[in-house]
Amino acid sequence: MDKDVEPPDTPLAPLDFGPLCVDKVNNALGLRLMAGRVHFSVRAQLHARDRHPEEFTDCLGHIGRIVRTPDYVGQGPGQSDGFGLVGAADDGRAIVLVAIKLRRDVQGRYVVASTYLIDRNKLERRVRKGFLKAV
Repeated sequence: MDKDVEPPDTPLAPLDFGPLCVDKVNNALGLRLMAGRVHFSVRAQLHARDRHPEEFTDCLGHIGRIVRTPDYVGQGPGQSDGFGLVGAADDGRAIVLVAIKLRRDVQGRYVVASTYLIDRNKLERRVRKGFLKAV
């Protein structure tokens, strides 16, 4: 295991990332989302960490900025229950995707479902196919 990845038994805490950039999401996807904050529950963090253990810690430090100022917004085919926000990491080498549920929770927050890295080829392919739109 990479020494920079949190061990599976590291305790997690719920994270709040501030307001979702609803204007950008609405314009890119033709939606009418209401304002709301973005929340990453411990359960969703565990899911993301289990699915993408080598990437999880790298992604965490970028979610807040990507939620506020994504480079791309999109929905994949069959992704009617959520959308993705994509942005480059601060060093420009990694590209982080933050998957967010469309339906807000009982507290009115948009919920991060997962986060992981994508490569430049996947980003370009999704843009070409219209699944991601530059904002």
